[in-house]
Amino acid sequence: MYMMVSMELDDDDQLDACVPVGGERPKYPYGLRISLSETEMEKLRIDPSCAFVGGMCHLHAMARVTAVSQHQSEDMSGDANEHWRLELQIEDMCIESEDEENEEVERTSGGDGSRMGAAALYDRK
Repeated sequence: MYMMVSMELDDDDQLDACVPVGGERPKYPYGLRISLSETEMEKLRIDPSCAFVGGMCHLHAMARVTAVSQHQSEDMSGDANEHWRLELQIEDMCIESEDEENEEVERTSGGDGSRMGAAALYDRK
């Protein structure tokens, strides 16, 4: 079993980070914040009206909900549309190799090895 690792920047890294004018030093590295549109939320069967800022969710990473937004717009036919957006800040994460699991599946099922493990993905040159 793998342990979650905090991705929070240490004090030196926070000092090295770019800070927008009037902004605060980031606690987490750039690129660890993701946004989910209605399309992704629908695929994941997420009800955005249940989300709240500060809530935590599990992605094989722990992420904090940093923004929940909803707006309405009118399309060309005059119909009103509701749009949702969630922003998540990844705070802790781990990466697990799928190779051992894949090998076990191949041994027990005679599989063709079509599932690619995470290590195989990152070890390619």
